Amino acid sequence: MKKHLRSTALLPFVAFGLVSLLTMTAPLQAATIQGFGTLKFGMTPEEVTALDDCSSQNECLYDLMGKNRYFTLGYGPGAALPPDGATSPAPATLSHIDIEMGTYTQEWFLELFEVLAAQYPMNHEPTDQEKAVFRQGRAPELVMGFVDGFVLLKVVRRPFGNMIIHLVFQDAAHAQAQRDTWNASATP
Repeated sequence: MKKHLRSTALLPFVAFGLVSLLTMTAPLQAATIQGFGTLKFGMTPEEVTALDDCSSQNECLYDLMGKNRYFTLGYGPGAALPPDGATSPAPATLSHIDIEMGTYTQEWFLELFEVLAAQYPMNHEPTDQEKAVFRQGRAPELVMGFVDGFVLLKVVRRPFGNMIIHLVFQDAAHAQAQRDTWNASATP
């Protein structure tokens, strides 16, 4: 990366804006992401819909880093066990939060990267092969991982070639699946 990425005069303000919405446990080495802002992993679709900033169980709009950002929500099998004698599985609960951060520019990407890298350990940097496959258009996204895959910074190529940046927060099961994917691609 460039040695002089950008003036860091605004970085504490930007970092505070991002981190103040994030909920984590300590210590950092064993940290797991519990959610983002008022969105907490394990919430039911009904609990999400009841939030002021969510128009449905799948979409919310929050002010993040000075702009309204769309949050797309994903659900997985409920963490709670069904009541004794119940034959139906536990209801689906919030497990994945995908935030569209806007159009890709190198400056904007580096600013987001700096904010995340200042707060979380980076656990996955794309390999040269992953970068080459993305540049060639054979892969739709390039992914960087933080906090053992709980937080992802993605550059996503849309069908017509323009690129957008996504910030993803995911629960432990999704983070483990992401780590498994990285480990499988690293194995010769």
